Amino acid sequence: MTADVITTNARARPRARREPWLDWMVLPTLIVMAVVVGYPVVYTILLSVQDYNLLDFTPANYVGAQNYAKLAADSVFWQSLLNTAIYTFGSVGIAALLGLVLALLTENLGGARFRAVRTLLLMPWAVPFVVVAFLFRYMYLQNGGIINAVLLWAGIINDPVPWLNSAMLALPAVMVANIWAMAPFFFLLVSAALSAIPNEVIESARVDRAGTWGMIWHIKLPFLRNPLLISSLLMVISNFNDFAKIWAMTQGGPGYSTSTLVIYVYRLAFESFEFGYASAVGVIWLVMLMALAWLYMRALRMEKR
Repeated sequence: MTADVITTNARARPRARREPWLDWMVLPTLIVMAVVVGYPVVYTILLSVQDYNLLDFTPANYVGAQNYAKLAADSVFWQSLLNTAIYTFGSVGIAALLGLVLALLTENLGGARFRAVRTLLLMPWAVPFVVVAFLFRYMYLQNGGIINAVLLWAGIINDPVPWLNSAMLALPAVMVANIWAMAPFFFLLVSAALSAIPNEVIESARVDRAGTWGMIWHIKLPFLRNPLLISSLLMVISNFNDFAKIWAMTQGGPGYSTSTLVIYVYRLAFESFEFGYASAVGVIWLVMLMALAWLYMRALRMEKR
């Protein structure tokens, strides 16, 4: 009798619902992503193991890993990789530091004065990147540029400086334009993070007679660490793909002094038409971007803990 009741109850009990391995509502998005993103990536990987040049008027020829072996002896590739690292990490690091300093300096401003200063500081972020590039390109002109004109008037230099025509000065000059456009982003983010610091923490530090530097170093910076880390990684990924500013200002020159990986891939594919070799460089570029994206996602998960 008891066994029959238990069996009946077990049959009457509803089965536990299992979570589906795929949500069918996102299937259209997955299909679009597979076509728009997946197909070009797979096709690029296939091209990277082929010798394919449109100027040869011959079909693509499978060469295995020869394109990747060629990268090891390609000085332009290594220079472009070095330029990419300097441009990306240098610009992001300096812009983050400037944004942090500006946010700390304007933290205690209030009312209309703060709104005016914030609007003024955020204006570069609202300017399109191509406009920024052409603006600084004309400012850097050797003859007629405002930067050389001011330096000559102040007596700092005796002759006009070829900012964008010098292999040593071109990359730092482009980085200045990039930092000018990117610093407001960090200023806005750090300002928001500073306003989110609990007042109780600030008041407790003041009761303990914490100085200005002690307040910044021991109280504020720990609260700003995660927002700065995530925003920096996001900007590193963005600058790693930066094409418009560099191409509009120098087109990767003079020579290859300002050529980054994205500029080098563009030159290989659309000037030399070496699609196979350009695809190999693009695959290396994609792997680096995936590593940066993995770091970003990991930092995002750490912040949520």
